[in-house]
Amino acid sequence: MYVTHKLTGWCIRFTLSVFAFVLMAASLPAQNIRVSGKVIDRTGLPAIGVSVMVQGTSTGVATDLDGAYAINAPGNGTLVFSAIGMKTVNVPINNRTVIDVTMEEDAMLLDELVVTALGIKKERKALGYAVQDLRSDEILKNKQTNVINSLAGKVAGVNITQSSGAAGSGATIIIRGGNSASETRDNQPLFVVDGVIYDNSTPSSGNSGTNGVTSNATTFSNRVMDINPEDIENMSILKGAAAAALYGSRAADGVVLITTKKGAEGQVKINFSSKYSYSWVGKAPELQGVYGRGLYNEAGSFTDFTTQSWGNKINGTAYDNVGTFFQGGNVFDNSVSVSGGSKNSTFYLSASSFEQTGVVPNTDYSKTTFRFNGEQKYNKLTVGANAAYTLSSTAKTLTTAGLYNGGGTGAMTALYGWSRSDDVRKYLNEDGTKYRMFEGLQELASDVENPYWIINKNKLADKINRFTGGINATYDVTDWFNILYRVGYDSYNTGDYTYIAPGSAVTEVYQRGRLSKGGQDYEYLTSNLMLNFQKQFGDFDLGMLVGHTTEKTERVTLSHWGYNFQTPGTISFGNIINENKFFSERTVRKRMMGVYGEFRAAYKNIAYLTLTGRNDWSSTLPKDSRSYFYPSVSGSFVFTELLPKNDVLSFGKIRASWAEVGKDADAYATNNYLWDPKTVSGNFIGTGNSWTGGSPFLVPEIQTSYELGAEMRFFDGRLGLDFTYYNTRTDNQLASPRLAQSTGYIFLTLNNGSVHNKGMEVSINAIPVESKDFRWDVTLNLCGNRGTLGIFLDGVGLFYVTDVQIGGVKAASIPNGGYFLGLTGDYWVREKDGDDNEIPNGRYQIDPTTGLYNTTKATTNVVGNREPKMIGGLNNSFRYKNLNLSFLFDLRLGGDIYDGTSYYTTLLGLHPQTLERNSVTVSGVSSVTGEPLSYTYERGQNYIVNNASKSGEYMIQQYWRSYAENAHNFITETNWLRLRSLSLSYDFTPHFRSTKLIKGLSATVSASNLFVITNYKGMDPEVSVSGSGTGGSGSMGIDYNGVPATRNFTFGLNFTF
Repeated sequence: MYVTHKLTGWCIRFTLSVFAFVLMAASLPAQNIRVSGKVIDRTGLPAIGVSVMVQGTSTGVATDLDGAYAINAPGNGTLVFSAIGMKTVNVPINNRTVIDVTMEEDAMLLDELVVTALGIKKERKALGYAVQDLRSDEILKNKQTNVINSLAGKVAGVNITQSSGAAGSGATIIIRGGNSASETRDNQPLFVVDGVIYDNSTPSSGNSGTNGVTSNATTFSNRVMDINPEDIENMSILKGAAAAALYGSRAADGVVLITTKKGAEGQVKINFSSKYSYSWVGKAPELQGVYGRGLYNEAGSFTDFTTQSWGNKINGTAYDNVGTFFQGGNVFDNSVSVSGGSKNSTFYLSASSFEQTGVVPNTDYSKTTFRFNGEQKYNKLTVGANAAYTLSSTAKTLTTAGLYNGGGTGAMTALYGWSRSDDVRKYLNEDGTKYRMFEGLQELASDVENPYWIINKNKLADKINRFTGGINATYDVTDWFNILYRVGYDSYNTGDYTYIAPGSAVTEVYQRGRLSKGGQDYEYLTSNLMLNFQKQFGDFDLGMLVGHTTEKTERVTLSHWGYNFQTPGTISFGNIINENKFFSERTVRKRMMGVYGEFRAAYKNIAYLTLTGRNDWSSTLPKDSRSYFYPSVSGSFVFTELLPKNDVLSFGKIRASWAEVGKDADAYATNNYLWDPKTVSGNFIGTGNSWTGGSPFLVPEIQTSYELGAEMRFFDGRLGLDFTYYNTRTDNQLASPRLAQSTGYIFLTLNNGSVHNKGMEVSINAIPVESKDFRWDVTLNLCGNRGTLGIFLDGVGLFYVTDVQIGGVKAASIPNGGYFLGLTGDYWVREKDGDDNEIPNGRYQIDPTTGLYNTTKATTNVVGNREPKMIGGLNNSFRYKNLNLSFLFDLRLGGDIYDGTSYYTTLLGLHPQTLERNSVTVSGVSSVTGEPLSYTYERGQNYIVNNASKSGEYMIQQYWRSYAENAHNFITETNWLRLRSLSLSYDFTPHFRSTKLIKGLSATVSASNLFVITNYKGMDPEVSVSGSGTGGSGSMGIDYNGVPATRNFTFGLNFTF
């Protein structure tokens, strides 16, 4: 938008030039005589993607869709056939020109090579830390809109939370707990795509700011959604600090490595997939339909001049306002790819189109992607290039936050609070003008906005253009030394649009309309030079890696808004006078440079040791502390190499690692600065400090982590066990605790305190049954993490790092050994002992002046912990000939969820529990004397409370409002068992062996979130009220008036030509 894109243009032109060269080179025929043949599995089907190498050389090809291959090889040489999960086959050529091979599965070698830091492939047995990966077939088995959701339940130590059921909503991924208490750190892992860092932030333009923190008005998309899942070949999750140390500061929360698909030698392959999905709301709030709109005062007088539902019984229709509001959602998802290559060149091209309509009317999400990957070999030099473009857009609605200081609110909040005695669909009069329930009785700003007005009249949308690209060159100096140089580029611009129609229930100054346009330009450029050495010395295999990297990031945020349209119906800034138009721009720049090294040593196949070190220089830290170094050490010992071979324990390894990782500060955290001058209605009203004060004395955060683990396989690999214990401490927290506002700031950035995480992970995989036609695979992942805060500065008792407050309950991090994912709030006070301490499970105190339970009035009370005690997943796959059935259960044990939606509907008299309104009893002890005390309030009676007469109807209403003030009434330690996905597929490929056009055909029927067994009484317990990208402790485990989670069925076809 406003950022100069000279560098962008240069990168695009250069990349396209490389693409053109690679494509031309791919068509060049090989000059040498070939050995050819076909590779099949033991069922007789073609073995696709098998590596065929000439032993002792780097010459190799991969089998095509027919299992066929052709390769140059000396007549006296040997061909090596290998594939993940298959037994390696060595075949002497003996001057033959045709060699056919049958491959057999070998459970002992499943996933033997894994992708680690900087994209380096290593043997799993050599790793001193835990790594798990997912291949393309597992990712696409039940394809998700957001690829992050594909990891749910499949990787130990990874916690996935989907924001809501809204179209285009984001998801949060946390690995081994959060490590930062800062509101600007979302604690999510670094994403790396084909060796280039890939931004996964959640731009949230259009949200409001309250008291220095962000209030999310709707859910937004995280940027990894820009990737087409069909393009992904493999995802590797690096969990610990040792696994990710070489990536530097940004990898302190783990790394997700994504490798996209490449072409292979052989004829051109065309793959086309098409999917249709239908979704519906899983569980919406249940609202009582017995009592209608109305309210009683202290004297017992009734009025229907209210939107609350404390009125009389409904005589007519009790409208199903929630049920009639939502609609069925649809997804049309199409993707095509073309790939191929020759001996020295390969290419992969893809395009996709994704169109989703949401369950909320007038909401949708669409995405179009294009990708190119190419590679060219010139003797010792290999050059690769990749580029991807994504165009996405979302039409959404405000869900929970207030509309610009008016009485109106978001669509979901209005819907769930609408009395069932009124038809919510009536939002217009017959003449098309706005229908107001209390027109003439109150100001427009005091109205509760009708949800149909919000979704039909008020617009909220965004649009994303994204380009990513990379060029890499590897030169094999010798057979034991190579040099790699890589340049990567990532850029996107977001454009958001918010329109508040004239006549909306907002503050008076905006009642003639408001228009806002803004967005964000993001650019990231990196270069990486790496020298890699690997050489065998007798029984020792030694390796070394040294490298240098630079990073440059720029983010420009723009905002242009105005209000009060001069001519109705004309939506443009030209229809707003200059005095009512405002513009702001903020630019954030950051640079980082790093050098790193790695030393590797292996003794036979028994012992492995890896040492790493990295030093970074960051522009965001003061000059005296910009440079910081952090090392790691890891090792593994394969003890079964020293034991006699046996039929029980096939493989055994223990591993250990220790690592430090430094984290720099956010840009400009060292500075104090002023906001831009402010004007209202053309009048200058002044300027002021930023909410957050800076510090010139900041030092990096330092994360120290150690990990112990063991991996064992039994019965020739039919049963596998992987266990990990980890302990992580992040010191020098770059956090911003709240200050007294008399200091001139609300927050101050400084180093203080620590965050601790420790936990265990268990992964069990087995093949209980295997025969020629049938196979059953099962994987169980379990993990538990405990996150706490260490000792912080004196006076820092709580961290409120996000404006997640529902009534008296807040998401908070509690220092000095308290919960990282804590909840604070009000509650009913229990009776006290002689030392003035509350008695656990004692009777509640009653305040004689109110006749109701005594409620604390300080929201600093700890009332819950949102962190689960355990999460896990059970994945099953059954194959019978060409039919495959798979299903995934995920589970959660413990962890509190606050049901803010039920709190809200209880306040309004709409929750089913408020049907108890003929008589309520308040029983406990006096808050004054401690003596037993009890009151019973009945409808139709009058009572003397604090020397005043109050009706029974009024006291019953007050009882339920008091009930809502007690946070414990809406907090549930939640367990669930969820059928996350179910998939049934059939491969028709064997039926098309005789055809030349169709090389493969498969059909899939799948479903997601079909049911959840849980003790939680609210909507779906997988909730995050403020969505992905929320900093610090986030908003996981807080349920408040969101779009309900959806369930869906999908039918798909996949063709290969």
